[in-house]
Amino acid sequence: MKHWGTLLLLPGLLLAQPEFFGYFESEASTLQIGTSNYNYGFNKFRLDVEARPNDHILIGANLTAQQYWGQTTWNMLDFIPEEIWSPYFFPDPLSSSSYFDPTFPITIPDTLFLDNVYMKVSLSNLDITIGRQQISNGVGYAWNPTDIFNFKSLLDPSYEQTGIEGLRFDYPLAYTASVSVFIQPEQEWERSAKQGWLKVNLGSFDLELTKASHIWGHPTFFSGPYLQRRSLLGASVVGEILGFGTWFEGSSFQTDDPLATGGDEEWQEYLVGLDYTFENSLYILGEYLHNDLGVAKKSDLTLWDYLGALDGSSHSLMQDYAFFYAMHPTFDYVTLSAIAFANFNDNSGAFSPIVDWNIFQDTNLSLQGSFFWGDDNTEFGLQDWGLILNATSSF
Repeated sequence: MKHWGTLLLLPGLLLAQPEFFGYFESEASTLQIGTSNYNYGFNKFRLDVEARPNDHILIGANLTAQQYWGQTTWNMLDFIPEEIWSPYFFPDPLSSSSYFDPTFPITIPDTLFLDNVYMKVSLSNLDITIGRQQISNGVGYAWNPTDIFNFKSLLDPSYEQTGIEGLRFDYPLAYTASVSVFIQPEQEWERSAKQGWLKVNLGSFDLELTKASHIWGHPTFFSGPYLQRRSLLGASVVGEILGFGTWFEGSSFQTDDPLATGGDEEWQEYLVGLDYTFENSLYILGEYLHNDLGVAKKSDLTLWDYLGALDGSSHSLMQDYAFFYAMHPTFDYVTLSAIAFANFNDNSGAFSPIVDWNIFQDTNLSLQGSFFWGDDNTEFGLQDWGLILNATSSF
């Protein structure tokens, strides 16, 4: 099932006249977490190809190779406060963590794979996209409550996302409305993820309504994932008010198996955001996220909460967050920017200044620092500082 898109689409790529493009990316990073220091990085090559056998068919694919160096085996317990994980390793209160150093190792392997590989068929009133493709839902920048397929990093929310295998149908309606449906088929129909969207333009605002159902996986440490069936009703709206870009995105989730959600059969998640560009070209963006399913009090956090946040199965560890971004093209080839985010429930956060230098045409060098605040037993205060040097060249 995983390779059906490749077998179906590659012959068409060979017969048509393809266009090739892509990039090479190299990154070196260091991260200080308490007494642990991680030095790591990667080299990444992505080759994209697109071809049009005729006016109705678009075939695309990209080959991605990523090789990691430095620290490739990480102890996930370094990213979780000791008071959270120690009861699972030292159930006896009289025992001491000094006897041995417990680990929960995660190894990052080198990868070589076809990420997006798809065929788009354009009929008179219907577009059908088959294969592994990009599915990016919602209008939020740092979070997307209506997205059941992707996970974002707060230090780089705009980084590319991996493709999702499935079938997509896009059908235009009257005026400026359209409807879309995406199905991610599994062996059993009940386990297949399904999502539909209705998009409407209302003057200076774009409105989107969505409904989805999917199987959600929650990590259970030693025994493997716990699966839970979820359904979603959501909406998003984006537009402009008094020169400010404004948006809202929210979802109401339901489940008939609330074991993994603390007995909650229904919960809400939403964000509001705005952005503005000043006359001096300074651009600012801010978002606020509330997630009912997050933990409200630091004292109620469990190991499973942290594992769910770390592996991306939940959009946030706790309930209330803010995200800020500022950018200014300070010099001809140099852009200064900064990211800041905060967890209001445990009073922790991070500040990340960034310098982007366009060295040559299509070649960029970026230096990003990260400084964290909060108590040592908080989500972001657990980390101390980090530094990322990135070089990217496109062709």
